[in-house]
Amino acid sequence: AVVSTQSTGGTTSRGYTAPFPNYRYKAGVARWPQLVPMLPWGNSRIIEDMRTTKRFLRNWTKPVLMMFCDDGISGKGASKELFKSLFPHGVDIPIKGGGCLLPEFKGEELAQHLSRFLNENKKKTK
Repeated sequence: AVVSTQSTGGTTSRGYTAPFPNYRYKAGVARWPQLVPMLPWGNSRIIEDMRTTKRFLRNWTKPVLMMFCDDGISGKGASKELFKSLFPHGVDIPIKGGGCLLPEFKGEELAQHLSRFLNENKKKTK
């Protein structure tokens, strides 16, 4: 199911459910976020990849734009805090609404923020 405080309605909503005849087929997709290692321990095969990525990102010096919605899973808690800790110099713009499908529901707003960010940071990104 599409998790959001908004409704896309019609064809768009049907597009998200089209390949899934019933809820059992969505179980894998629902479980996926829980498989992403956010904690520094565990025996997942990708823990070391995550550590390597974090080391790389901590040394990132170019401008960073972070946009999280205020009502979605990734916009709260560990995910957002992780990115903010990796990019303390980053610009964090909270987006009101949008749920888990932020680009779907807030595409124009995201584009405006991104365009302004890129224009303001042209020299820094080269």
